[in-house]
Parts: sequence; C-alpha cells; structure tokens
Amino acid sequence: MKKIAKSIPLLLGVFLFCITTSVSAQELLKPDLKFDEACNDAATVNFLIEFGYRTTTFNADNVFTIEMSDADGVFQDPATNLGTVSTENSSFTFSRSITLPEGTFGNGYKIRLVSTSPAMISPESDVFEAYYDMFTDSSFGINNDDDLVLCNGSSEEVQLTIDRTGEYLWYKLGTGGASDTLIATTQEPKLTITETGTYQVFIDYGACGFAKSRILTVIGLGVSDSQISGPSTVEICGDATHTFEANVNDASYEYQWFKDGEAIAGATSASYTTPNVGQFGKYTLQITAGSCVTTSNEVELKQETTASFTVSPAGTTQIYLPGETKEICISHDAASSATIQWYKDGFPLAARTQLCMNVTEPGEYIARVTEVNASGCDVIVDSEPYRFIEATSFNPTIRTDNVDYQDCAFSNEKLVIVGVEAVGADGNNYNLSADQVTLLNYQWNKDSSTVTGATNEELDLNSYLDSGLYTLTVNVSTVSGTSNELDIKLIEFPEVVSTSVSNSLCPGGDIRYTINNVIAGYTYLWFKDGVDVTQANPNELVVTEVGEYVLQVSGFSCVDIQLDPISVTLFDDSSIIITPSEKVVMDASGSVTITASGGDSYEWFQGEDAVGTTLSTTEQLTVSSLGFYSVLVKVGNCSLAKKVEVVEQDDLVLVPNVVTPNGDGKNDTWKISNRYAFQPSVTIIIYNSEGKELINSTDYKNDWPIEDVNNQRVFYYKIIRDDKTLKAGTISVLH
Repeated sequence: MKKIAKSIPLLLGVFLFCITTSVSAQELLKPDLKFDEACNDAATVNFLIEFGYRTTTFNADNVFTIEMSDADGVFQDPATNLGTVSTENSSFTFSRSITLPEGTFGNGYKIRLVSTSPAMISPESDVFEAYYDMFTDSSFGINNDDDLVLCNGSSEEVQLTIDRTGEYLWYKLGTGGASDTLIATTQEPKLTITETGTYQVFIDYGACGFAKSRILTVIGLGVSDSQISGPSTVEICGDATHTFEANVNDASYEYQWFKDGEAIAGATSASYTTPNVGQFGKYTLQITAGSCVTTSNEVELKQETTASFTVSPAGTTQIYLPGETKEICISHDAASSATIQWYKDGFPLAARTQLCMNVTEPGEYIARVTEVNASGCDVIVDSEPYRFIEATSFNPTIRTDNVDYQDCAFSNEKLVIVGVEAVGADGNNYNLSADQVTLLNYQWNKDSSTVTGATNEELDLNSYLDSGLYTLTVNVSTVSGTSNELDIKLIEFPEVVSTSVSNSLCPGGDIRYTINNVIAGYTYLWFKDGVDVTQANPNELVVTEVGEYVLQVSGFSCVDIQLDPISVTLFDDSSIIITPSEKVVMDASGSVTITASGGDSYEWFQGEDAVGTTLSTTEQLTVSSLGFYSVLVKVGNCSLAKKVEVVEQDDLVLVPNVVTPNGDGKNDTWKISNRYAFQPSVTIIIYNSEGKELINSTDYKNDWPIEDVNNQRVFYYKIIRDDKTLKAGTISVLH
C-alpha cells in the first residue's frame, strides 16, 4: 500500500509533462491560396498565399521553404523551391507572393510549407491550375507564317513559332459555314499536315482560357496544276510567234519556262510568248511554290512547213570580252534564191544578210535562211544560235613557281599565274582562248596596294623585304577580277663564316663563327645541344667545346627558324687522309698527284720534314721525282705533318709464298710488288686454313702479319682489281 502511494506523485508528474509538451508543440497549418488559378500573363505575375502555424513559435534558426508540386500534385525529391522565409519564426501568420517557375503548365499543382527547426511539413494546399507566361491571341504563328504548299499529295511537318511543351489543339477551319474540326492534340509545338485548307492552333490554358495562333494557309500543287495548256505539239509558220500558258495562274507561284532544257531568260510568268526567230524546240514549265517544285509536260513547237535544206554548222556558246571582234559564219544548201537574215537577241540586224558577219557585242546570234513559198508558209531554217556571253569578272589563280615552297624556307621566290577563268553574265565560268588571253592586263598587288611596275604574268620576289600578302588583278577594259591570296614569307639566311673549315676543335683552342650579313630587325640566337649559349654579341660565337651548334633566327614574320646544325668535333689526326696512299707508286708516266684532305689549309714540302721551300698551298701536289715529301696540314689552331714516299714501280712479278716472322728483319712480313701494295684500287684478302677472312684491305702496306698467327702454317690470299682476281695462292708461315 505504501509502494502504491509513493508511485502516484511520479505518475502524475509524467502525465503533466506530456500534456505540457503536447500543448507547446508547433503545428503548421494548411496554406491558404488567395487566388483561384495562377494565370501568369503579361499583367499578372505574382500570386498571394497565406501561411500560418499555432501553439508556439519556431526556433530562431528556423527557415521556412515554400514548395510546389508537379502538375500531378506530387512533390518530387527535391520539390520545386518557390522561396525561403527566415523572418517569420514568431509571426504565426504571414503572406508571401510567389512567381511561377518556367515550364509551369497544368491543373494539378499544390503548395506546402516546410520548416527546418524543428523539421516539419505543413498539410498540402488545395489543388490549383497554373500556367507560366501565357501567350495571347495571334502572338504566335505556324510555319514562320509562310503558306505551306503540299506537292502532289505529299505531307509536310510544320512547327509553331514557339518551342515550349504544352497542350496544343490543332484545328482545321471550316469553310462555307462548316464547323471547325479538331484534328490533333499535341504536347510538342509541331504537326504533320496532309491536307490543304486553313489551320489554327489553340493553346488550352484550362480555367485561364485559350490562346489562338495566327492562321496557316495550306495549298496543294498537283500534277494537273503544273501542266502547259494545249496539245503536246504545236505547228506554226517559221516567222510566227506562239504563246504558251500554264494551267494555273497564281501570283504566289514562281514560274520558269525552258526551251530544249535551258531556262529562258525573263520567262517567269504564267504565260510565255516566243520570238519569231529561233522559236522552234521543246518547251517545259517549272513551277515553284514554297518547297514544292514541279515540271510540266513537254510541248514541241514545230514549223508548219518542212524544209528540204539544212543550215550549218552547229552553234557555240563562248565568253565575250570587251573590245573583241568575232567572225561567225554559216553555210546552207538551199536554193540560190534563198535569203539570209542575221538576228541578235531575236531582232533583225540591218545589212546583215551575208553568210558571215562580225560580232562586236555580246548576245545570241541566229542566221535565218528563207525560201519563199507562194502557196503557204515560207520555208525557214534558223541556224543553231551563236551565244556570246558577256564577261562580268575574272577568276585568276596564282601560285608559287616552286611547288616545294614553304614559309620562311627560301630567300627568294617567283609568283606565277596558273590560269584565268571568265565569269559570264549567266553565272557560269568559261576558259579563255589563246587570243583572249593576249587581251588581259595584269597588276600584282602586295598587302592590298599595287606593286609599281609589276604588270607581267610573273613576279620575282628577291628579298625578305618582299614578304607579304599577294594577289593578282586581271582586267580587260572595265571587266576585272582578283586572284586567290598568297601569303609569302621569305627570309634572309645568315651567312656564317668560321675560322675552321673542318669544324675540328683543337685541345685548348677555339673556333669563331661570325654572321657576315647581320640585318636589323632579325634576332639571332645560338644553341649548343639545345641550350641557349648566345653571347653578348649574338653576331658572333666563340666555341671552346665540342657539340652540336645551331643558329636560330627570327624576324619579319619568321619565328625560330633554325639553320643546319654545325657539328664541332675534337680534332682527330685520322681525319687527315692522304690519297692514293702515304707510299705512292709512280707509274710509267713519270708523274703522280698526291691529295690531302680533312684540313683547313695545306703546305707541301720536299723531304721528310715539313720545312724548306713551299711546293704547294692547295690540297694537291703533283711530283715527278722519287723520294719523300711532307705536307703540313692545319685545322683551326691544330697542325699536323704527314710524310709521303714516292717510289718507282718495282719489277717483282712473283708473289712470295713463304713468310718467316721471327723478328730478324728479313722476310718478317708478306711483301708483294708495289703494283699491288699501296694501291687504293687493289684489294688484298687473306684467309686462314678454315676459310675465315683475316684481312680485307685496299692500300695494303706490306705489313702482314701484324700479330702472332699462333701455330697456323698455311694461309690463302687473293689479289683483286676492278672485281677481277689478278692473283691467288697460298702463304706458308714458318716459325
């Protein structure tokens, strides 16, 4: 009983706490819409909503968010945020105006209020209709407000001049008191039309009403509409005219008449009257209505009287240049009483009644040959037309004469004309005849200015100063044209001189490279193995280390152009070569020429020491006396003396076949006649007993064996000149 009594106060406290907590918790109320439907037009963009809560205030850090559902009343995750409120946490009631987000269109929207501290969601508002940025009547059109033409029963897709997704009701309007017909409802602003008539689109804004488009007219162009009235063959007298008419005359159509497949200039109405000359042929009519293009049936216009004679030759179409005189002629086999009359553009030319005439202006020329027929239509045959098309401009083409031309790779260039086409008044391009080319005048242009005196077919560019953008203007009288552009970039290559011809560097020495033709405006940089080593004076480079050196030049639109690398190597006396050999055999002629190479300079002397009287200072020395000669070769700061022995041709005929390399100085090496030894043109090959090649040498110096041949005793040799074996045999080595 005491335990129960003690529990009663505790239970009472818990009960009172729960009541207090329940009474003090916040409660969000259902949003109250102050509008029936949200009709967002130009005049109305804001819509008022009242929000509320009760019981107690929200925490100071609370933020309210106004959210809107989708058109089906579903609050997506995340929902559409219409705005936040952070200043109404103790207001209990507050109002806010919302604006509809882009794309709002439907009748099932709802609003709710969401808090963050504490986190709560209000009940959903009543359902309402909402339409963003509503169109007004006639504020949008169909097919860019162009009439639509259905060609021979085809169908075409048309689009509204707006691109939103919505509810579009497509109506075909009734005629003669008939009701309008709803033919389709689309979500996209487009529809495929299959029938002629007038169309209008309604945008259904539900309770907010409708918006009507501007009206579209759809017309049809059928096969019968595009025909030429009358029979398929029409016969008239040779000097008569005839008028062709289209089946349909509609001001909205475009007409073009054709004769023998060629458009007739100016024949662009629903009817066409032929001239009374050159009128016979096959006619068609092309009608264009919107995107619909139709071609009519073919109607042949023939001469009523058949001629028994012919007129030749066939006509031509050619370009005509101002100032030209062209002779045109015909021939015929009509009766001698037949008359000739020349016509230009359908009109007779006075005093032009001969077989030939001169043309001095563009146009279409026809010769009419007529035989008088007393019983009916005269017999007439018109020649094929000579068409001389007026030249309106020229299209010259130019290029560099050097087909391998590259920017900044050449110091000079020549520009040449490849060809010239004339543009005719008919819009076609024509090649010029050789006679017409002689009438052309030329003017070369650089950077949009004429080049003084440059009036030939070619233009020589000889300096980096000639770099620029070139064109060629061609003209005859007032007819002219300018060529394609050529952007030419020439460079002045530096002339580099060196204190060393061979680029061989002596130990402790240097080589000096100097640019001889320094030009203001160019920048010169030196690189060694890719590293910039430009010195204080970039016009000169003093080299003290081996490596690969490159001179780079920039200027006058040429950037970082590198010359061929200079490979500086350490001096090596093996690079000094004496030919034919350092032992030279004088043949029966009594003289021999010795050549040194690999040096910068040479001095030849008689004797084994490079002293005394200088015999030659070139690479070559021609001697007629036996004995020793020497040459002092200089490479940079390096000097090297080479000794040459001139000997007479010996009388040895036999090739020795025994060698005793015991070091006694007698027969230690295989010595052969100097007909074969010391001869660069003779190849000596020695093999061991197993056929392995031990020596393959030109300029053999009678010095084998150089190394110990161990216990081998038998060897084989070949002596070859000009791929022909002169001698072959064995060599026995005795120890």
